Amino acid sequence: MQLTSVFYPFFFAATALLYFLLPRVQNAILLAASLLFYWFNLPHGETVALWRTALPLAVLLLSILFTFYLGRRIEAAKDTQKKKLVAVGVVVLIVVLAFFKYANFVLPTLLGLTSLAKLGLPLGISFYTFASIGYLVDVGRGKAKAETNLVRWAVFVCFFGTITSGPICRAGKLLPQLAQEHHFEYRRTTAALRLALVGFFKQIAVANVIGLAVNTVFESAADYSGAILFMAALFYALQLYFEFSGYSDLALASGALLGLELPINFQTPYFATNFSGFWNRWHMSLSGWLQDYLFLPLVWGGWQTKLPVIGKKWDTPPVLTSLFITFFISGLWHGNTLPFVVWGILQGVYRIGEELLHKYYKKPKKRPGLALRCFKTVCVFLLWSASLVFFRLGLVANATIGDCFGFFGNIATNLSLGTLSKDLTALVAGAFYSNTIMVLGYFAFVVLVLALAFFMDWRQCFKMKNAHISTAFVKLAMVPRWLVYWVLITLTLIGLIMQSGGYGGNVSFAYANF
Repeated sequence: MQLTSVFYPFFFAATALLYFLLPRVQNAILLAASLLFYWFNLPHGETVALWRTALPLAVLLLSILFTFYLGRRIEAAKDTQKKKLVAVGVVVLIVVLAFFKYANFVLPTLLGLTSLAKLGLPLGISFYTFASIGYLVDVGRGKAKAETNLVRWAVFVCFFGTITSGPICRAGKLLPQLAQEHHFEYRRTTAALRLALVGFFKQIAVANVIGLAVNTVFESAADYSGAILFMAALFYALQLYFEFSGYSDLALASGALLGLELPINFQTPYFATNFSGFWNRWHMSLSGWLQDYLFLPLVWGGWQTKLPVIGKKWDTPPVLTSLFITFFISGLWHGNTLPFVVWGILQGVYRIGEELLHKYYKKPKKRPGLALRCFKTVCVFLLWSASLVFFRLGLVANATIGDCFGFFGNIATNLSLGTLSKDLTALVAGAFYSNTIMVLGYFAFVVLVLALAFFMDWRQCFKMKNAHISTAFVKLAMVPRWLVYWVLITLTLIGLIMQSGGYGGNVSFAYANF
């Protein structure tokens, strides 16, 4: 049951009703709902072994207990012991995360057991591990108080709005909110519903409909022409953005409906003119976490260590080296195959190249004109889209780094724009629509929803100073406001029918398995 599932509104409505009717046990209700939501999202069925369902839940509960008691121990410890306890907690959490992410690749090789049963990655383990690490570090630094209520702490870790795909919450911001009673508020509720409407539109009408074609191409890239592959690379960048930002809108709306303010995750990143600005606006809860708990400690840690075996001292790395290490680890976190590592390396190369250009050619003092701004924005988008080829093929079973370079090689040697229209029609007709009218309808719908989605992002970026576009709806007169609502609802319903109404298959959320 994802946030866009048809069952989720009923699940949420039942939870919210109990939540507001029984204010004294709100956290207990949220915990029960969160565990139930988590259980629904675990693998089930007659062919699924019981341990594959029980193991992720056990790992989650053990993580909750471990970090709860360790956080209290850190706060009570003397200053000389705090860093050691924090280090122990961070190492344990990272080892557990790394084990589940890489055991399927390392253990068969080390033990020579090719028939070893594969461990499934516990749902949401990356997100709740990062949130827990941030909490332990902040308690050790004195920036957050250790939580004394186990139920409240458990809700922070596994809240159903964030457990599967974030955003990554900070304990200092969310735990104090969980300590308060929350009551139904009409204005807050209507604002959250507007936010949710935009989120549903982005994910269902835009991302999932685009994904019908994009996913078909990437799953069998060798079968398509260079022009189709080039289009698929660009459209995957659009799919991923509208999918993940739409999901984040739904997560924020779920929290807001209950009186909880969650961190913003996206702010129109595709209008950024450089990669520094891009990463300040893309997956902001993750990039902020990496900055505060990895990059800055590397740069300002003032530490020295001896390298194993050779024994040479390694001082605090330079800024650019720390930047590269941060993105390299980000690539490792996103996936356990070489394409994800290359994706992370490319992000480091982009940022370091940008810093070197600024160093030797200096940053322009004036804001760029419209033409130069558009040129820089397009360059950032093209480079980002190229890197996402590695990211997307990393999700394909048995895809290798050679397949990624083969993807680009096919574009370079088999790029024929003259046959693009014919190839696109054949793709849509052969993959999920066999009727000519339906093929034309698919293309018309994609153009319409993309134009509307980009208009909303453009207005949010340049007219609203990145306040969410949903806040602009309430300023409209009643008739145009309700017209906007019904247009978004209608397009969302059409998108839902197009992806699962007998023509094609459901498009799963790409960021649900990290």
